Amino acid sequence: MSNARRLPRQVVGLGLLLALAAPAGAQLPPRLTPGSVADQLDVARQRLAGLPAAVTTAAELETLAQNLRSALASQLAKPLTALDDRARGMVLRAHAAAQWATDYADGAAGCREGETVAMAQALAWSVHRLVQAPADGKPMQATIDRVETADHAALLALRMAGKPVALALVGSELQDPQCPDPGLTATDANGTPLPVQPRITGVSPTRIEFEWPGTAALIPGSYVLHARPQHKAFLVGCSAQPEAAVALQVVPSPKFTVGYALDAVCGREAPRTVALGEGTLPPLEGYGATVSQAIDTSACADAVAYRISATVAYADGASAKAGPFEQSADANATVGLPGGLSLSWDPAVRQLFVHSGAPLCKGVR
Repeated sequence: MSNARRLPRQVVGLGLLLALAAPAGAQLPPRLTPGSVADQLDVARQRLAGLPAAVTTAAELETLAQNLRSALASQLAKPLTALDDRARGMVLRAHAAAQWATDYADGAAGCREGETVAMAQALAWSVHRLVQAPADGKPMQATIDRVETADHAALLALRMAGKPVALALVGSELQDPQCPDPGLTATDANGTPLPVQPRITGVSPTRIEFEWPGTAALIPGSYVLHARPQHKAFLVGCSAQPEAAVALQVVPSPKFTVGYALDAVCGREAPRTVALGEGTLPPLEGYGATVSQAIDTSACADAVAYRISATVAYADGASAKAGPFEQSADANATVGLPGGLSLSWDPAVRQLFVHSGAPLCKGVR
C-alpha cells in the first residue's frame, strides 16, 4: 500500500488519539440560541443599570432583547445551525452587544469618572452600530464581540503609547480560510482613514490579531476599527462582505501631578498648628513611578502629629482632593489618593513621597 493511501488512516488515528487524550472534564462553550442571547441581554442590561454613563446603551439592549423574542418567537430554543442566515445574523449581533456591555461592566470597577465616560462612549458607538445593522441575509455576517489586549483582556479605551500596541478583534465570521486576509482599517470618528494603519499579524474565523503603531500621534477621542472579510461562493470566488466595525476610545498617557500641604501640630502642653510646606511635587509619568519632595521641619522642633492634604491632577484635565489626614509624629504616614496613587510622609528623613501603583481601571490599557 502506498504512502498516499496510508495517510488518511494515519490522520484518522491521530484524531482519535487526540480525542482520547482530551480532558474528561473539558467543557464546551454555551450553545447560542435566540432565547439564551435574549437572556444574556437582560443580564447585561441589569448590570448597566447602576452605571449612569451607560443609560442609553442599557435601553438599546432592552430593545434588542425584545426584538429577538418578537421576531424569533417560534425559534427561541433553536441553535444557530438551525436558523436561516437572516435570523443567525440577528442572534450574533445581539450576542456581540451583550458581550460589549458585559466587558464594560467588568472593566468599569476602579475607574475614575473620566475613564468611565471614555469607555462608555466606545460602548455606545459599538452597540448602536449593532442595533442599527440591517437584517441581512448573507451567509457570512461578520461580528466583533470585543477588542482584546495581548493577554486576552477586554479593552474599550487605549492610552496613547509610543510603542506599537498588539491587539485583537474577537468575534465570528471574521475570515474565510479559502480567501485572502480581511481588510482592516482604522479611521477617526468621521470615517477618515488614519495616516498610520494597523498591520494584521494573525487571522482566523473568530480572531484578527494586529499591531497598531503610531498611537502616540493620535489626539484623545473616538476611533473606529473596520474589518471587512471576504467569502468564497460557488462559481463566484471570493467577494467582500459587509464590514464589522467597533469603536475604541484613545485617552492621554498616564500623567499625575500632586499638590500638597503639610502642617505640624507642635507641643503637647499647648498644641499649635504650624504650616511646614505647600507646593507641587514633580509629575509622575506612567505607572510604577515614584517622586519625592524634601520638607524643612525646623519651624516645629516638637511635633506631635502631622496633617497632610493633597490635590491630584490627571492627564485628562480632571482633579481630585484628598485629606487632610493626621498621623502621629512617631510613625510614617501613608494615604491612598484617587487613581491608584499613594502619598507618604516620612518624618525621619523629612520627605514626602508619591507613588503611582498599578492601573486600577481594567477597561483602559
